[in-house]
Amino acid sequence: MRSINILLSLLACTALEANTDSVKQTIQPNYMVNYEELPSAVEHISDIFSEGMFYGRLRTNWFFFDYRKESLTKEDHNILGIGGSLMYKTAPYAGLSATVGVNYTSAGSGIDNQSSDPAFLRAGKDVISRYNSVNGKGSSFAVLSQSYLQYEHKRFKARAGREIFNSFFTKSNDSKMIPNTFEGVTLESKDIEETRLRAAYLTRQKLRDHDNFHSVIMYDDRIDTTSGVVNAKWDENDDSAIHKGLSYTNFDKVGQEKNPGLFIVDGYTRALLDKNLKLSASALYLKDLFSTAMVELNYSIDLGNGYSLTPGFRYVEQFDHGAGEIGGASLNGLAASDANGGTADVRSRYKNADSVDTYMLGARLILDKDAASFSFGYTGIADQADFITPWRGFVTGGYTRAMARYNWLANTESFRLRGTYDFDQANIVSGLQTYLSFTREDYDEVKYTGLDSNVYYFGLIQELEKVPNLSLRFRTEYVERLAASSDDHAEVRMELNYLF
Repeated sequence: MRSINILLSLLACTALEANTDSVKQTIQPNYMVNYEELPSAVEHISDIFSEGMFYGRLRTNWFFFDYRKESLTKEDHNILGIGGSLMYKTAPYAGLSATVGVNYTSAGSGIDNQSSDPAFLRAGKDVISRYNSVNGKGSSFAVLSQSYLQYEHKRFKARAGREIFNSFFTKSNDSKMIPNTFEGVTLESKDIEETRLRAAYLTRQKLRDHDNFHSVIMYDDRIDTTSGVVNAKWDENDDSAIHKGLSYTNFDKVGQEKNPGLFIVDGYTRALLDKNLKLSASALYLKDLFSTAMVELNYSIDLGNGYSLTPGFRYVEQFDHGAGEIGGASLNGLAASDANGGTADVRSRYKNADSVDTYMLGARLILDKDAASFSFGYTGIADQADFITPWRGFVTGGYTRAMARYNWLANTESFRLRGTYDFDQANIVSGLQTYLSFTREDYDEVKYTGLDSNVYYFGLIQELEKVPNLSLRFRTEYVERLAASSDDHAEVRMELNYLF
């Protein structure tokens, strides 16, 4: 507790001493952080620390969850997280620099209403570590989430250590209190104009509600009744989109490496044919398990009078290299063989229960006019296997994915209508942006019963100009289940961010 108090004191003191008129960093609507001001290069190695820069963030996140009908496994609840982060970047010397970042979160302020069991928490689970909470370590933790060395040349940039690596498949997804980060090495090429190419070998992952780095893919299904440790699964990769058949037990049976390194290549270019055409591509590979590839085209068309239309197309394919025989085609692990924890009933619902081969087709249209934007998106998942994507990058993202939704299960079709309006750009309300969407999710009723849903969403971001660098985010969503036996639910999220 003493170390936590010291951390909070440092954050508060740094905030008070900061120049509130400066804008060193900003947060995009998708929660990615932009560093608007970076340390300048120095000529003497002795100046790398004195000319370095601190980046601070104080934040609160309040999550409300309401079921239409409560039950023994469902409780209405709300939970408040309070904390922040403190980053330090050294000044570059001969292209070399270092970055260190500490994040902190604390829940249980006495004004929230937490669930009686952390297992009942939904979105708000990421303001605590459930593993720590149920094992007597409290509802507060700090973590060294980033710590890397960087070498930057005019033609490339390389990093090694703990870092955020935002790609199509991997994202920080920093919408709670602590970002999703990785350990490994990354390389970015800056050699081709209008082009960004990156590659990464990621050895371990730290999810948002964890204070430890763990396997990038393995789900820990072990039950140890003698050690006194509860819910060990929450200390490994327990992401909501994890494949539970790719588990410790199943890996152990076949001698599969429990933490295979994750290879990623990712990039885009606007240098082909026409500057209005953006080609994006990404691929990942896990040895002896599976690989996935994505290609996307977006083309901007000027319609005149300030209007522009951007059609987009995305294709994603997942290739089995052994994951299917280990864990089966379903993310819940129940399509695996009987010996690997599956059931004959679930296996019969898949055309090939022992393969994770699958693909997705996505299309969208985006119409922009000044401060307004309107889009229609569609995604269709093949009637084969579920997509495996537990790194907070989602194959339907930007097309049909609504907040906290997982619509990449086999034989799922989704449609989304989305509108945004920037009141600040329109000179109506300073600092205000709003978002509104409707999503229809049509699942395979044989494979996943009772999931068909209408999803209604509203969100806003308000920059509070009376306190520079302070912003409010508000998001609310109502999920209407179309099956009579299923339960509707509503969710509200409120966040304050102060950057310094």
